[in-house]
Amino acid sequence: MNTNKDKNVTFSKVLLIVTGLIFVAVGIFVGYIYTSGKIDNGYDTAALITLITVSGTIFASCLCWYSKKSASENHYKLRMSLYKESADIRYDFNKRMVELMKENDLTQEDIDEIESKGDCDEFMTDALTNTVTELDTLRDISESENQIEQV
Repeated sequence: MNTNKDKNVTFSKVLLIVTGLIFVAVGIFVGYIYTSGKIDNGYDTAALITLITVSGTIFASCLCWYSKKSASENHYKLRMSLYKESADIRYDFNKRMVELMKENDLTQEDIDEIESKGDCDEFMTDALTNTVTELDTLRDISESENQIEQV
């Protein structure tokens, strides 16, 4: 189901589409000039090639910028979904423990004893820490690639 949030058009998307359309239009224009025979009438081929190169470079720069922006947004979204899912798992665990307490007339001491024998909190913390470390590593790799491209 599409919501308004899915249809949000950002400046980076508009810029990417506009520069892409300009690049395609320039390519069509240059193709038309070459195939129509007007190149013999004094058009400079160097100017046409430069036109393609400049518009292509601008489009490629916008494409690179958009992909880096999307990658950084995806890292953030992955991290937030990870925290939400881990909170949901812990909530479900606590809900189930309350149901067990009611069904079996358990006291809080019994629940504490059960939890001390199980490593749910430790397991969740380890899983969260490992995943966050992996996301940080991916982010660092992405940032280092971006720095290399800027050199």
